[in-house]
Amino acid sequence: MLTAHDDSVGDDTRQHVADLRLAAAGDAQAQFRLSYAARQLVINEEADEIVASLEGLTYARLAASQGVPDALLLAADHCSHLAKVYSDCDADDCANDWAAQSIGLLEIATELLPSSNAAELMQTLNTAADMATPEIMALAKFYRAAFAPAFGAAAFA
Repeated sequence: MLTAHDDSVGDDTRQHVADLRLAAAGDAQAQFRLSYAARQLVINEEADEIVASLEGLTYARLAASQGVPDALLLAADHCSHLAKVYSDCDADDCANDWAAQSIGLLEIATELLPSSNAAELMQTLNTAADMATPEIMALAKFYRAAFAPAFGAAAFA
């Protein structure tokens, strides 16, 4: 049986467990850390990229709804990755939906995040929009409107 002091349990695992408890209690920073950790696992190819991205997206959405600005960008990153994964599997409808969600979140972020990141954020949004079809942009408009109440200015007040 593992104990809290067992060396077979790494510091990262202990931190994730602590963050999970905090996140369950509504701690937005813990939710953000869990989302970021999930993204890193995907990038490092240490987790199933769909499962980890979906889990990370959930935590990012929770953190963003509590006013953590970088969580919007992290959520958009998770969505963008999911769009690529589904596109690679020729699941175009799913890929388009995830791409639209990413663009919708980036549009909200451009209005809410500090101006110090404005140029880079606008470039990211413009690049995504340039690559998107009209159908994806129409979906992005829908998602922007759907997400704005949860992630809009009220969450960041």
